[in-house]
Amino acid sequence: MSSRSVTRHAASSVGGVAARVAARLRPDAALRAPAERSVLDDIAARRPWNLVVKAARLRARRRLPSLEPGVTVVIVSYNTRDVTADTLSAVQRRSPAGTDVVVVDNGSTDGSREMLRTWPGIRTLLLRSNAGHGVALDLGMCCVRTTVALALDSDAIPISDEWLEPACRPVLAGEAALAGLRSRRGYVHPVYAAIDVRTFLEAQLSFQVHRSGDAVKGAEDWGTNAWDTGELLTSGVDPAQVVFVERTENSANDLPGMTVAAVVYHHGGVSRESTGRITESALAGWRSACHAIGALTVTEGAR
Repeated sequence: MSSRSVTRHAASSVGGVAARVAARLRPDAALRAPAERSVLDDIAARRPWNLVVKAARLRARRRLPSLEPGVTVVIVSYNTRDVTADTLSAVQRRSPAGTDVVVVDNGSTDGSREMLRTWPGIRTLLLRSNAGHGVALDLGMCCVRTTVALALDSDAIPISDEWLEPACRPVLAGEAALAGLRSRRGYVHPVYAAIDVRTFLEAQLSFQVHRSGDAVKGAEDWGTNAWDTGELLTSGVDPAQVVFVERTENSANDLPGMTVAAVVYHHGGVSRESTGRITESALAGWRSACHAIGALTVTEGAR
């Protein structure tokens, strides 16, 4: 066994002992929402990524006095190289000069990381493994240097130069702390969601999914014993400080997915098989529809 393997095995053993001790001290750790867990809770629940988030939050809170007015677009990617490239191209083409873009990659193995390392004009956080979409969004928010962050799915494409305005304007103006797509269950979904960064950090908000102890994966009662990405975040904000952006009719009859406020398009997973693999035919159809409405230029989507 190599020295690295020995070290990794020893660390795992020590971590297991610590988790068992912590679990005796905090038997209800898993019942607490991720943002409400203490360090001991995270150890007991075996959630090491939450410890990384906690450290990132501490660093980010120290930077609060130096936040600059403006918007940072935060995108999480995981094995979505081609659609992420389309989204990044459109974001950079459609956004005002000076708009910062942060991409958090969740340990992709499809060439996304190599692409992102050489992509001009963005900042990247390349995680060593898949931490989950919510954790990655939390970490991305902790990298933001502006007063407002806009969470955008890696397969959501701006189709107007005013795409940022519906969600970001009320937050920039101080009229809201959170604004974005109204989900079917009435919370802001991070397909397209703007948030006041100070509020996110000081209120210990989180984009993570949470399942209580009696929630069986695949048979959850969402909104009762399980909460989707962005659901607990929305409930953590004063309702008077939440602005919803409604869905609108798609710009083209053959455009799959949905349009939000007529400025953001989201393919709703239709460019993937049930296995999660993106097929060439589905990707070609997605790009054809986007080209038809001007969401992509002729050169974009040609990689």
